[in-house]
Order: sequence, then C-alpha cells, then structure tokens
Amino acid sequence: MSSSELNNIERANQDYQTGLDYLTTSCIKCRYNPNYLDAIPFFKKAAEVYRGCGQFEKEVQSRQMLIRCFNAEKSYWEEGNEYQKMSQTQINQLKNTQEAKISIINSFNAFATNRTYSDGIKAITKASISFIDNGNKNEAEEILDFCFIGIEKYYHVLILNEEETHGYIYECIDKYIDLLFDKEKFEKSAEISERSAQIIKEENNEEKSVISKYHGFWALAELLNNNNKKYQEVVEKGMDIDNDSDNLCARINRLVNVINQKDKENEKLIKKLYSDIARKIPGAMAKVFNIKYIQVNIVKAQEINTMDEEEEDMK
Repeated sequence: MSSSELNNIERANQDYQTGLDYLTTSCIKCRYNPNYLDAIPFFKKAAEVYRGCGQFEKEVQSRQMLIRCFNAEKSYWEEGNEYQKMSQTQINQLKNTQEAKISIINSFNAFATNRTYSDGIKAITKASISFIDNGNKNEAEEILDFCFIGIEKYYHVLILNEEETHGYIYECIDKYIDLLFDKEKFEKSAEISERSAQIIKEENNEEKSVISKYHGFWALAELLNNNNKKYQEVVEKGMDIDNDSDNLCARINRLVNVINQKDKENEKLIKKLYSDIARKIPGAMAKVFNIKYIQVNIVKAQEINTMDEEEEDMK
C-alpha cells in the first residue's frame, strides 16, 4: 500500500471518529442529543475513501452509521440508497451473501417507506444481477421473489407515476422469470408469468403487448413442463390479447406447429423460427428453451425420419 493510500486511510479514520463524536452526548459539551446532521458528511467522506482504498469492511461500517443517521432524521430515501450501496459491496467485494440479502431487502423497505417504490424495485434488480454474476442464484431468486410480491402489492400505484416509463417493473419481472427458467423451475416460471399477466391485465389493460408477452413466457414454461394441453390454451389466449401477428405467442405457435410435423427437412426453418423467438425473450430462457425443447425435437425428427427410411428400404 502506498504512502498516499495510508494517508487517505488515516484521514478517513479521523472523519469516521469525528462522525462518532457528533453522535456522542456530553454534558460537558452541552450536547444532550446526537447530532445526526453534522455527523453525516464525515461518515460519507469516510465511506468513499475507505472504498477507494479497498477497505471494504470499514466502508460498510461507515455506511451502517450513515443508515443510523438517515433513519433518525427520517430521510428514508437516503437510508435506502446507503443500504443499496452497502449491499453491492457485500456481494461483490466481501462475498457476504446473507448480509447482502438483508441489506437489499432493507433498502427496498426504506424506499417503500419513502413511497419511492420504483427505486426499491431498481435496487432489487441490480442486486439480483450482481448475485447471479457471483454465482449466488438462490439469493437472487429470494430477493426477486420478495420484490415480485411488492410489485403485486404496489402495481396499481406504480402505474400512476407518469413521470417515468414502467419498463423497470417489467425488467425486474423478466429477470425473475428468466432466473426460474435457468434453474429449470418451469412450474414456478408458469405461475409467475400467469400472475404477471393477471396483475397487468387487471390494472393496466392497455398494455396488451406486455400482457401477451407474459402469456408467451407462460406458454414456453408449459411446453418445457410437458403440459401440452395447457400450452395450447395459454398460447391461444396470448394471440387473442394482442392482434399483432408477429407477437411472441404467434411466433411460438408457428414454431411448435412446424416441430409437430416431425420432418427433418424442417430443421433449417425450425432454427430460423427459434432465432426469431430468441430475440424476444431473455437470455437464459432462450438457452434453456433451445436445449430442452428445440434440440430434443430436432433429434426426435431425425430419428423418426431415419426409421421411416429404413422401413422403406426393407420393403
């Protein structure tokens, strides 16, 4: 560690101590209550310097003090923001997944207390991506499930905010469903897709393309769950909701109809139709659908055609 970094850490230590001093009551100094407002800038400076010097435990310690200060001042947005920053350090640097999970849920709750629900949803989505990138898919699923319940609860409020688009809501839901596909939880994928379509239909029926999209996700989950009867019901509903002949459900329906012909000569067409669908769905979902359904059915078609050719030769 360079002398410059050591000096920076020493200054951060001093700032942190100054922040603590403002929170300490003293009859001698006539300080009968903690002075949260004056402490905040010192803890902020300490947190940023510690982070820059790779002192991540001390960064988290400083952010914990900031959270205490903001909570005392009822500054709930700032509290949620510090929880979010702390969770990122806990995930990416400290690899403390359990503490990170608690921090990001606290972040969501603080934003919700402030009625800035969108910031809570965005924080969860960001944390879930970090968890996944670090191989912590179970933790990502837990926080996305927690957030989805929040979206169901607050969706009617979220869509009233005309100052921002609603894409962040669907980004979070898509990330959740995509992760469930990645973990091959097709029954749960179908359930969350159905619930997503339902809450949007009930509160925001004009979003027909979005409702239809979740029917498409739902249909794919039913296909991979080998529930062909339910698949047909769902994909037809999705096509009826959105009249666009090129929507996701229509694309899936065309692909499945070609696959059901079980003709190996259709392999190029199947791959093209799959490629069209893959561009409209999240990455893990596309990958799992390709491996578990497309490739399996291509092989089946090849085997059936080979058997037919052998029978013809025998004649």
